[in-house]
Amino acid sequence: MTTNKHFRNYKIKAFINLGAAALFTVLSLSFHADISLLAFPLALIYTGVTTYFTLNMIFKTDGTHYYKVIKFTEYLPYYMFITFIIRRAGKTGTSFVCDTITVILWFIMFVLSYLTSACLYEKKNEKITQGWKILPKKMHFKGWGKVIFETVDWIDSFVWSIFTVLIFQIFVIQLYQIPSESMVPTFLIKDRVFVSKIDCGPKFPLTDVGLPNFRKYKRGDTIVLRNPHYSLDRKSEVKSVTAQLIHMLTFLTVDINKDENGEQKADPLVKRITGLPGEQLVMQDGVLYVRTKDSDEFIASEIDAKYANWNLNSISDKNIKSNIQRFPLSSEEYQNMLDFEEERRNYDLDVAAFQASELSRKMKSLSYKDNLIGHFQEPDLSEYDLFNNVQKITKNIMCQEGGAEWFESFMTSWIPAKDNVRDYYAESNFRLNVMTKITLGKIIVRYAQLLNDNVSATAWTNDYELISYFDKANTLNWYIQGLLDERNMPLFPANDSNGNPQYIPKNCYFMMGDNRFNSLDLRHTMDYFTKELTSDDPISVKYESMMQPQYINKKYIVGKPIFRFWPLRRLGKV
Repeated sequence: MTTNKHFRNYKIKAFINLGAAALFTVLSLSFHADISLLAFPLALIYTGVTTYFTLNMIFKTDGTHYYKVIKFTEYLPYYMFITFIIRRAGKTGTSFVCDTITVILWFIMFVLSYLTSACLYEKKNEKITQGWKILPKKMHFKGWGKVIFETVDWIDSFVWSIFTVLIFQIFVIQLYQIPSESMVPTFLIKDRVFVSKIDCGPKFPLTDVGLPNFRKYKRGDTIVLRNPHYSLDRKSEVKSVTAQLIHMLTFLTVDINKDENGEQKADPLVKRITGLPGEQLVMQDGVLYVRTKDSDEFIASEIDAKYANWNLNSISDKNIKSNIQRFPLSSEEYQNMLDFEEERRNYDLDVAAFQASELSRKMKSLSYKDNLIGHFQEPDLSEYDLFNNVQKITKNIMCQEGGAEWFESFMTSWIPAKDNVRDYYAESNFRLNVMTKITLGKIIVRYAQLLNDNVSATAWTNDYELISYFDKANTLNWYIQGLLDERNMPLFPANDSNGNPQYIPKNCYFMMGDNRFNSLDLRHTMDYFTKELTSDDPISVKYESMMQPQYINKKYIVGKPIFRFWPLRRLGKV
């Protein structure tokens, strides 16, 4: 047997590589009746075949099967990567210690497989094969044999490249296509960016083992994160990793990353960091306020104001503006919103309290005292339903026992809390609740007056007072149902039951999109639910809300966009 130093170096690396593969295979054992059972036999077969050809070549110095050794060695880390995922795709997974050891073994295989296979190719193997009994044969093909060989070689190179890109995307840099307009004008739909992952703590799939998170995040950073609106439990993570693997192996033609309704998942997301550990936030009228344990005062965030976009019509860049697909508000609507918010801020609650009492008094005088039919049933307190069913509610108040009493309670229940101290958001919503009640009360009293005066229903549509009240009702509905949850955010994290401030925990962050009227971000849930406008009114008006702020741990931050490479006219650093 030859004893040249190049061959000895190769043997040492090959033995270590095969040893790592053997230990990796043992750690793939599973005793659970699920898909994880497949990992061990699959790893064992591949390791056995690779070991057979490699040792046969080493001990017999027979280069007959050297090409098989090259290919089996090249694919060893990628094949084992698949078995790694299969072993952890079961119901129980593996321990952190097992994951750590397995990852170390995989990394050894990844490095040594490259080193040992690279030195066996024709241009580099002369020193290694010097003195062998059977030298490797150079491969020469003609005709159809050459065509087949070239085709297989091309497919081999392509598949190998896909695996390499997959590993590269998991740990180093990923290509990401912007899926929505939540970050306009920073990003447009189908913008393509490079996302740096290596400094954001990338982890091996389905484990907590990986590189540490070196990046220090600050407010204003754009980041790519896992979508917390989807379940991030073990089952969904297995599906997500499997989908990514299939997507790559099918040359990007098959994507099974769908939700329970069969729709494409919006995962991951690109957002901007707006809340940091140790902070409590509140957003009102588009202004984000921040406070910390060191200060009880909320301070408006200048950095957030720099990036938040509320009026896309004001964008001066024509190239960006012409490629925006949806403008949530026209310039006129945006101004109407500002005017309404100014009206709400200046709304006089003392005057409103007097109006509420006067409307209650008038309604008592207009209600029928005799021949009451049935007992009054409290209507649905949804803002939309109250205005939509106001005629029916009016007649029930007038004609049913307890109707006038309910109306008085409804109109005045907020007054005891009128002078309470509230944060920006709570005070704003308290005022919206009062404005809604006063407007509804005016409509109800006016309808009652028309009924008492025997004015025909056909004449109601031309009644000036009703028209003006319904104009106000439409504005309230437009803001409460359409803009409230997009424009504002309650105290977050919420105070505890004793009123003590709570703060975003260590290593956790809060994110929003730049295009605030078109961003399903960490302010919202994906489902509507009925919510009271204020907790300071026992008979508060309600609305359909998506407001459910949450922060996420930095382990769910996938990476940071660093460079936009498409379209070319917007080429540059993010």
